[in-house]
Amino acid sequence: MEQDKLATKKKVIETALTLFKINGYQGTSVRDISKKANVNIATISYYFKGKQGLLEHIIVDFLEGYIEILDKHCLSLYDKNANLILMNLVGEVLNYYFLKKEYASIFYRELTIDSVFIREIMMTYLARERYTFTQIYDAIRMSNAKLTMPFSVFFVQLKSFLSTPYLFPGYLNEVLYIQQNDLYFFERYKEYVEKWIESLFDMDERLVTRVELSS
Repeated sequence: MEQDKLATKKKVIETALTLFKINGYQGTSVRDISKKANVNIATISYYFKGKQGLLEHIIVDFLEGYIEILDKHCLSLYDKNANLILMNLVGEVLNYYFLKKEYASIFYRELTIDSVFIREIMMTYLARERYTFTQIYDAIRMSNAKLTMPFSVFFVQLKSFLSTPYLFPGYLNEVLYIQQNDLYFFERYKEYVEKWIESLFDMDERLVTRVELSS
């Protein structure tokens, strides 16, 4: 019985992800979701308290996984090189975004809209995100005198690398002919983000301690 409930919830979430991505949140109704998922409207109300609750569940689930990655690497600052922590952290975040690309697209689309829920997200999850990257940036500054870029510029540039493929999926598809699930593009993209990090901290050679990152 419990497995049936979980399967139903998963089906509703997956259906909502598809419809929100295609039609947007405003362009999708609870009836649309219930029809495509083949469930009763009352079921959606029971599990998620309606369409808004469903959207919030999707975004919070996505951010919980993201913050878990940030917290794990922030704790490593006490015993590992900060440059390498940043490299490893960004790589893991990019992998996470790619695996949850539908969640990422919906989150970043909603982030452009001013709402009470998004303000709450900014004061909680995104404040923790900023704290983590501030800690890493400060640790790098202490060990690398050549890093003169102010934190605000560093953070904006880094966030643009993480978010752009999910902010403009339609542009990538229609103008650049890149599909979000294109693994080849994703791997090349990740390589160039890593090169940007290396150049940012004046790392002239390819990192030879990648094995250390997984230890």
